Amino acid sequence: MNKFSGFGKRVAALAAALVMTSLAHAQEILIGYHGPLTGPASWVGLGGRDGALMAIDEINAAGGVNGRKVRMVAYDDAGKPSEAEAVAKKMIESDKVFAIIGGGISNVAIVVGDEAHRAKVPYMNSSAGSPRVMDAQSRWVFRGATIDGRDNADNYATFVGEHLKVKKVAFIHGADEASQSLAEQVIKLIKERYGVEVLTQQKFNNGETDFSSQLLAIKQSNPEYILMVSFYVEAARIIRQARELGIKTPFKGDTSSMNSGFLTIAGAAAEGTILAYVPPYFNGNPIKDMVDFEARYKKMYPTYPVDRPNYVDAFGYGSMYALAEGMKRAGKEMTRKGVVEAMETLKDFKAPDSWPKAVHVIQPLTFTEGHNGNRRLSYFRVTSGTFLPIADFKAPVPTSKYPANATLKW
Repeated sequence: MNKFSGFGKRVAALAAALVMTSLAHAQEILIGYHGPLTGPASWVGLGGRDGALMAIDEINAAGGVNGRKVRMVAYDDAGKPSEAEAVAKKMIESDKVFAIIGGGISNVAIVVGDEAHRAKVPYMNSSAGSPRVMDAQSRWVFRGATIDGRDNADNYATFVGEHLKVKKVAFIHGADEASQSLAEQVIKLIKERYGVEVLTQQKFNNGETDFSSQLLAIKQSNPEYILMVSFYVEAARIIRQARELGIKTPFKGDTSSMNSGFLTIAGAAAEGTILAYVPPYFNGNPIKDMVDFEARYKKMYPTYPVDRPNYVDAFGYGSMYALAEGMKRAGKEMTRKGVVEAMETLKDFKAPDSWPKAVHVIQPLTFTEGHNGNRRLSYFRVTSGTFLPIADFKAPVPTSKYPANATLKW
């Protein structure tokens, strides 16, 4: 009997190990999400969260990632760096999330990216565009659907100089990190490349409702065009108030204003406004993928606000699928480092190509250079209350150079 007792113990130990391995494979994958779920920019945080949750719901319905279900824990960072640091530490140290997705406001994404790098946790920033988000050159940080501020500024300036061909402009923009950074880059480029004179530069804080002082200064400067960088709520109010003040000068906005809520708030005042957009799929676009996306969204969130889904929902949805693809490619024995390396193999990634329930609502993502997934823009003009593509201008390939992935810091 003693002869077999050792063997029996070894068999029992092996069986237990196999059970534990099987359980590990069956364990859910916990993803942390952060964004401003309250306050004036809450539509950014809520949209990113809800879009990512919709992707997770579809991923789990299709069997999960290598047989493992995905679950999200979401936290409100209130759009404040101090809150974001606490949220990031909670997700990493208490919840022990496998990866983080979110972004929302750029100054917050910078903080979360730093914490993710310190803890060696993959971080998918789905919507924060400031170049500073990626300035640390971390191997652990990825920018998903949104476009880097350098590429955005390059495109914006080219449109002003080569399509609008104006020489005197006024600029109005938000005081947040992303808006301020983009505006400063655009101003520098249009001056240096095209000799455009910025007659006045006006700022405002997100959540403001009265823009009369800024608009009166703009009116007095008498520009050919008013250039704007703003979230859609403030942008719509600015344009509406401009028309009420008798300002007939046309507006050129950025990607942050491309939202059905912009049309609702601005009304007829929005007519003729030019906006840029990151994905070619926008609210009301009749293509099948966008129609399906909106129908699924409305089914999952039957009490959705009038301005949803919007581009942030699409960013969260598409970026979550990209993160899931990285986890899937990393295999059943995936590690965080393995996911990072797998993410770097994504080139022109479209979710429906490998996820049967997905729809394609963002630009194809490529992470082979500097972890900036998307570098493309499209341009639209508000015409008869809807967004119509500007057919006679094709956004150029950005000239910005990013570091090779191999040079990024682990």
